[in-house]
Amino acid sequence: MNGICREYTTPVIILDCEKKSQAGIIHTFGRKRIPIIAVSCRRDCPAFHSRYVTETILSPNLSLDEKKYIDFLCNLKRKGVLIYSADESAVAVSRHRKELRSAGFLLNIPELDTLESVFDKWACYQTADSLSIPMAKSKLVNSTQDIIDIWDQFQKPVILKGTRLAGGVHYMINKKDEIEEKYAALCKTIDSDFFRARKSEIMIQEWMEYGMTDMWSCETVYDKKSQPMGFFSIQRIRSSLNDEGLYTSYLFAGEHVRSDELEKTTEKILNHIGWKGFAHVEYFYVPGEQKFYLTEINPRLPGYSYYPSQAGFDMAYYYYMDLIDEQIDLPQSYPDSVFFSALMHPGDISGGIVHIPRGNLKLLPFLQSYLKLLKRKSIKVVDPIRLDDPSFTLFYVINEIAPFLKKGIHFCKQTIKSFPRFGTIDN
Repeated sequence: MNGICREYTTPVIILDCEKKSQAGIIHTFGRKRIPIIAVSCRRDCPAFHSRYVTETILSPNLSLDEKKYIDFLCNLKRKGVLIYSADESAVAVSRHRKELRSAGFLLNIPELDTLESVFDKWACYQTADSLSIPMAKSKLVNSTQDIIDIWDQFQKPVILKGTRLAGGVHYMINKKDEIEEKYAALCKTIDSDFFRARKSEIMIQEWMEYGMTDMWSCETVYDKKSQPMGFFSIQRIRSSLNDEGLYTSYLFAGEHVRSDELEKTTEKILNHIGWKGFAHVEYFYVPGEQKFYLTEINPRLPGYSYYPSQAGFDMAYYYYMDLIDEQIDLPQSYPDSVFFSALMHPGDISGGIVHIPRGNLKLLPFLQSYLKLLKRKSIKVVDPIRLDDPSFTLFYVINEIAPFLKKGIHFCKQTIKSFPRFGTIDN
């Protein structure tokens, strides 16, 4: 049964709908007439304006009080299929999965020990190493002296990264005299209000040489019996860049390119640990070695979740159907498709505006990439445009672009102030 023409009684409860990964799956459920309960700690959440959302609920902030957040969920009047959001949400839901199930929720997520064996980047490195899956050489460090002691064991440059932070949060070190400054900067980030609850440690890792289009990801979802329900691999056209101009993990533009090697590697490590639920797995390819390296495994939907759902890999829907014990036919292949996070911030266009003048991106290849939208017989996905949901699209674009415009106006004002006033005479 494909479920397209029927009506469902079991609602889907989408947590933290202010996040891109969660907003991206609203339409996959709404277009199938599945009741949607959107939960967010933000009153201005764009998802609250979607025509497909049945009910909106303002929640406590998980980052501020995990127990209060879980108690709030358990006391909701309506229960159904629960879809967790970012890494912090996945850890909390896994930790409290028994009480959430007892309260009436349907959910599929690994046990906490299993989840942390790959979610934590140092633990993931150890798991991958035990399976002979390549990852960049890494080492856990607790002080600047630890880095100095092992400095000669690593090829340069190296990066410092948090074991429980997003992949884009890292600092490159080229010389010994940079260690103190970069270590202090990462410690400050880890101890910030936004990241403190993650209790991240610090690891040093060799920086490998590869291009932006050598970055890949593999999306999958595992059923209640720990069996994969398909894989969807994506090659980067463009990724986000940090302030240093280094590639980070966020996908700004990409296309589906099937990779049997990535699918087999993803299946190997997830089967080994008995995975359940969503997995967003990232890799990079080193041309000089002709080898893929595992970057990280995230126990959640990707931030660009709308893309695979529109390109034929409807992973959130598969998750839902498995939990309500409905059989579905899973596709074995997917059509050509391309994705651009054009009107998001951070996103492709705003990133281009910032990094092309800095020389981190080249203008002509940037513009040429958008010609892929003219390719015939290809699925084109431009986030966050939803032609069948104009109110959602309008509020989302305003919500995304407003902060970028505010920064731009502030930059222009500061630039103007720095110019000498007309008619002034230097002494």
